[in-house]
Amino acid sequence: MTADKIRKLIGTLSGVSLVDDFTIDEAGSLKGRIAVATGQDNTDLEWNVEISPTYPFKAMGGEPIHFQNKNLLDYPHIMQGGDLCMHPAEYENAESQFVNDLKQLKEWIEKYYVKGEKDAHYEHLVVNHYPIHKRYYTFCFAEIQEDFSEGDYGIVHYAALPTGQKNDSQVFNYVAQKFVSYQKTKKEMPCKISKFYQEFRSFDGVYCLLNNIPSVYGKFIIEDYDSIKGLFSQSQKNYIYSFAASHRDKYKFFPLFCGYRIPGGDVYWQAMMLFMEDLPIEPVRVGTGKNRLWFTDFKQGQIQWAETIDISYRHFFGRGAMPEKLANKKMLIMGVGAIGSIVAETLTRCGAKYIYIYDIDNKEYGNVCRSSYPFYTGITDKTLDMGSLLTRISPHVECVSLKSIVDLVVKTYAAEHEDKSALAELFDEFDVIFDCTTDNQLMRVMDSTGTKAQLVNLSITNHAQDLICAFSPNVTKTVLLVYGLLKRDVETDMYNPTGCWNPTFKASYNDIECKVQVAVKHIIRMLSRLEPLSNFYITENDLNLKINRL
Repeated sequence: MTADKIRKLIGTLSGVSLVDDFTIDEAGSLKGRIAVATGQDNTDLEWNVEISPTYPFKAMGGEPIHFQNKNLLDYPHIMQGGDLCMHPAEYENAESQFVNDLKQLKEWIEKYYVKGEKDAHYEHLVVNHYPIHKRYYTFCFAEIQEDFSEGDYGIVHYAALPTGQKNDSQVFNYVAQKFVSYQKTKKEMPCKISKFYQEFRSFDGVYCLLNNIPSVYGKFIIEDYDSIKGLFSQSQKNYIYSFAASHRDKYKFFPLFCGYRIPGGDVYWQAMMLFMEDLPIEPVRVGTGKNRLWFTDFKQGQIQWAETIDISYRHFFGRGAMPEKLANKKMLIMGVGAIGSIVAETLTRCGAKYIYIYDIDNKEYGNVCRSSYPFYTGITDKTLDMGSLLTRISPHVECVSLKSIVDLVVKTYAAEHEDKSALAELFDEFDVIFDCTTDNQLMRVMDSTGTKAQLVNLSITNHAQDLICAFSPNVTKTVLLVYGLLKRDVETDMYNPTGCWNPTFKASYNDIECKVQVAVKHIIRMLSRLEPLSNFYITENDLNLKINRL
């Protein structure tokens, strides 16, 4: 783009005029000023325009053009510096892009400035996150079972997560575990996250539910103590100071969670960082002699806001999850090898809340290439490694590992009793059972128990040519029928590890996962009654996967 091109393009658009010619600054950006007609008594809105040298390409996630008017901060999509927040359609050349950007600017003026429209979609307050003492701080929180009372305050217990890195600075990550109200009587309110995170070592901070939204223009966070102190009650400010005084020797800093109601009634939390060596709150004396009173209040100064993120279930899985009715069911995955580990991870990432896992084997290095296991954790029980992985993926999954002795108990009972129905009591605790063991003996036993749980048997042929999925009842009959139809060679070209090992089928992680993911997609839909429940097998021909329903 050049100043001459800009002048010519603006001349082709009605309602847009050039106020100041565009010039190139030291950074190579083009800067100028334009006016856009509003149609209201010949009133024009003037905008400072800055065009990046990369135009029309975005760079580092930023838009290559900026329209700025600091007099429009009250209006939607105008940021603190006066920049219009816009995400224009992309065009191949700079000229087409510039014309489109100006058209979108005119559309914004018509919709928000002239017609005064407001967006129905709620946007959180804009908070600028800067390093605090050369570090970033991030706090996650989740909803509680009940609601907070108005003007509430107390202790927030939080745990440390692994330290991260962004913008060449450390990120200290934390997750809130529970709130303990001290407004009237002590009352504990745990966050709805898994037991795994609730049992981490806790640190203490303070929370206060403010009497109003801590905002400027209804969309930017208040950035100084003098402006926010009126949103705290005197009892809250006294409590903050007393907490700091009693914990001065225990902590170098603590977070102050400031809560406020958002549309819909939920509480959103912003956390400011308070450091003991420079507390922004102090006792203040009013009056003299017998009329002298002491109370606490904030000093003047800039607030140091940490980043806060709502990880409540509906937000954590807001971009995609299985139907919640299915997510609430208790799921047992028997065998967390090549197939079962992928199933377990996929269900967790799809929002499953209660997963039980069972396997008799250890995870070894040879398992890593085609299962959802890391090399880093070394030789260990498969269930321990898988349980660790699942709880690290989701703060909403409760993962329980069953002891490997279950295999001995089940098969001993099956060997001694013709009637297997008594085993149903063991399996009736679950809603869905995925049998990924490829253990035909166990398959037959489970098929004969008559459990109320929905059995889902998954197995795969050599080289992962086919995947078979069979639902109860009659799992064994279905599996044997499909293998008979496929007539795959199951004995030659197997992988034989060094030593006295049973040979295993050959297939890469990609070979297995592509079929397992397709299968799980339809299993989720079938268990959610979005598709008819039917046995099926997946075959691969000419680079295509085909689902064959029975």
